[in-house]
Amino acid sequence: MSNTNKISAVLPEADKTATLALLEQVKTKLPFLISTPIGQKPKHKMGPSSVEYVGLCLEGVRTYPTKMRADFDAPEFERDVNLISQLWSVRIAVADLLARIDDTMDAASADAMVTSDKVYDSLKGAAKEDGAINELLARIALRYKKKNKKG
Repeated sequence: MSNTNKISAVLPEADKTATLALLEQVKTKLPFLISTPIGQKPKHKMGPSSVEYVGLCLEGVRTYPTKMRADFDAPEFERDVNLISQLWSVRIAVADLLARIDDTMDAASADAMVTSDKVYDSLKGAAKEDGAINELLARIALRYKKKNKKG
């Protein structure tokens, strides 16, 4: 039974625990991070095409501070722009890590599904000689019944 795995790895419990602790440590280094409830995202958010716009507006505030409204908080605006700039490199690194985790999970999932199909086929063949396997096969077969109901 040849099986070409996309990935073959083990994550020791100690390494998983240490990794989760490091991620918690990252959160403590960024205590100002917020979590916005779904549906309450800001209406105005900065995409890649807005970077220049915001940068030019900051330049305008620095160049013409007396032209801003009296209630305009220039230092807060500059803090926001600087925070975005600082977090961008962190976001890129985290996005890369998340993409690698997702790709690894996808590969391991594909491996597990291919191997599970082989196990299922083997058990179906073995059930002809050993009726005790039928109960397990019936439980395994439920996956296909649920899939067919949706499709």
